[in-house]
Amino acid sequence: MKTLKFVSILLSFLSLGGCSSGTQYLTNSAVSDKLADSGGLTRVEMERAAEKIAQKIAVHFKAHPSPDGVFVAILRTKNETSEQISTEIFENALVKALLVNKIFTLRTDKRENQLKEIKLSQMLGVDMDLGKLKSPNFFVRSTIDENMYKSDGDKIVEQILNVELVEVASLIVTVSEKEIYSKKAKSNSGVDW
Repeated sequence: MKTLKFVSILLSFLSLGGCSSGTQYLTNSAVSDKLADSGGLTRVEMERAAEKIAQKIAVHFKAHPSPDGVFVAILRTKNETSEQISTEIFENALVKALLVNKIFTLRTDKRENQLKEIKLSQMLGVDMDLGKLKSPNFFVRSTIDENMYKSDGDKIVEQILNVELVEVASLIVTVSEKEIYSKKAKSNSGVDW
């Protein structure tokens, strides 16, 4: 009987210890989003913005099809905010969302390395078809701006994601979209003003 009582007490402690140790997930981060203390953009917000903007770009190309296909280069997103925002999250989500709509993205930032590889292949006598090398006929230019103000004593942070689709040949802006996120800063430590 003492052994049974000891085992049940031991199991109780182990189950309590198992609940309090290790990583604990607060929510399913793929479904819901947390607000940053500073009011800055979060991963989920950037991914949702990329999906919305990609859909608007797709609508443009359905209305104005390009006979040569659509090849888009995504320029690095400029972060003009006081926050450290991982803009690659937005860019990667935009590439994925555009691909779903059969709009292909070219990685022009890798072109220099690609040209070195082509030159090396030619020097080694490997026949490489340069006719498959594509150039973008559109590029996406994005910036994230910030506006901070007080309203009824609360600190409000507004992050504005501006995106333009520009035709390379003419530099005409064919699509201009923005997503605005306004948040009350959750703590005073996140925003210094």
